[in-house]
Amino acid sequence: MSSRQRLKIYYRCVIAAAILLIGGCAMVLSSSAPYALQVTGDAFFYFKRHCLFFIPGLFLFFFLKNYHYTKLKRFSKLLIVVSIILLLITPIVGTRVKGAKRSIGFKGINLQPSELAKFALVIYFADFFARFKQQKKSKKEFFIPSAVCGLIMLLLMAEPDFGSTIIVFLYLMAFLIVSGLPWGVICGIFVGCVPAVWYLVHFEPYRWKRVLAFLWPEKDPLGIGYSVIQALISVGSGGFFGVGLGRGRQKLEFLPEAHKDYVFAVIAEETGFVGACFVLFLFATIIWTAFWFSHKTKDAFGKYLAFGIGIYFSIQVLLHTGVVVKILPPKGTTLPFFSYGGSSLVISMAMLGVFFNIIKNADIENQEDSFTLDALFTE
Repeated sequence: MSSRQRLKIYYRCVIAAAILLIGGCAMVLSSSAPYALQVTGDAFFYFKRHCLFFIPGLFLFFFLKNYHYTKLKRFSKLLIVVSIILLLITPIVGTRVKGAKRSIGFKGINLQPSELAKFALVIYFADFFARFKQQKKSKKEFFIPSAVCGLIMLLLMAEPDFGSTIIVFLYLMAFLIVSGLPWGVICGIFVGCVPAVWYLVHFEPYRWKRVLAFLWPEKDPLGIGYSVIQALISVGSGGFFGVGLGRGRQKLEFLPEAHKDYVFAVIAEETGFVGACFVLFLFATIIWTAFWFSHKTKDAFGKYLAFGIGIYFSIQVLLHTGVVVKILPPKGTTLPFFSYGGSSLVISMAMLGVFFNIIKNADIENQEDSFTLDALFTE
């Protein structure tokens, strides 16, 4: 790859990331102001906290952008150990919110270990599967990352955090697929997990209510179906060009968690179909570039790391937007950079830093074949 072509890709992603970060700050202010004014008396409360977390996020971004990505292999196991320790103590010392302990509070600042676990798993999986490919070990070795992932999933369920559990499971399956595990085994794992998922959903009342809200929200429009219906009203109210930034009406006590789980609905209402598609296009630019580098990078660790970053952003975006437009059952998942949540913002910016480091430093194969997703599943 020529320096000119690399710079072109780099600056294209810089522009996309800058717009997402700036737009995210604007949407946090717009979506949280009415709720913040009602609860705290300060319309800028959540916006100021978002900006506060933006500082360590920016520090991590620049540090990881300039810290060669190959050196991250040294910390893969350490990050996993730290994540497991934090997840172990969260149910004990964590802050209880809506019946769950998912964060550890310290002097008014809440940190979610689940977000660190996502980052740690991407690094750990990239390191493990890179070594597996280089050393050509037996596929029985796949038990190791599966066991690590299973332990983290159990700790997440103890909080409980069903959404993050599903996300971590999807990480594992994505890495197993691209590592060459036979499709028959992959399908077997999925089928084997169906009874467990059914048990966890059906026998937990609030989870089962979310499924019912997804299937038949109109049967209880003021109860379990309220959030689903209000999100769809928000999306439909935006029309083609939106009602204008800051002028959305659904966030005025109609749309619950407008600044967190349903921020994409506010984006669609205030910027319309055009604005919502533009945001998705910016995310797609970063995701597709990550997958492209995963296909083109020479060293195995860089390949899997770029793939992991692409999976991280794609799963977050798909789950969040899928819930908003009623493709998926309601589940709290943040939209990177746009949803209020300090831990999510910091980790997303850290991922972005590693992503730009790969663009700058990855050794690219000199081949001109076109890139397709099928290429990720072939050697």
